[in-house]
Formats: sequence, structure tokens, C-alpha cells
Amino acid sequence: MFKRKEIEIKVKLYSGLHKEANIDRYNPDEGYILKIPKGSRVRYVVKQVGLPDIYSLAYFCNGQRIGIFTKLHQGDELSCFRPSGGG
Repeated sequence: MFKRKEIEIKVKLYSGLHKEANIDRYNPDEGYILKIPKGSRVRYVVKQVGLPDIYSLAYFCNGQRIGIFTKLHQGDELSCFRPSGGG
């Protein structure tokens, strides 16, 4: 069998999400480098990190708003937010 290729992405968590994630020693300034199988989607990463209620969060990849079924690529930066409003 041959090993599936992996890519590295950076995950950044905002709105206090780092407290709910399964990440040891998370640094909010630097984010978290995660190795995932090539072709993985945002949904896979969010589940791996252990974030709750993935459908109620907002996701951005390299500054662009994306959905949970978006495929990620080598070197992408995935930012996860809890949507908020105010005024």
C-alpha cells in the first residue's frame, strides 16, 4: 500500500474557540500547524480540531469566506470565527 500524501495548513481560532478545541499549547498569535491528507475539506479539519457545532461557525481561507465543503491546499491558512453582531 502507498501512503496518502499530506499537506500542511495553519489553523487560527478566534472568538475564544481555542478554549473549546483539542489543541495543546495553542498560540493565538501563530496559530496551529496541522498535517492533513491531501484533498481534505474544511469540515474534516474542524472535526479533527474538535470544534463544537461546525455549522454555526464562519470560516475564511487566506482571507476569503468559504464553506465547510471547501478543499484545502498546501500552505492555506484557515481562520475559524464565531459569528457575532452588534451595533
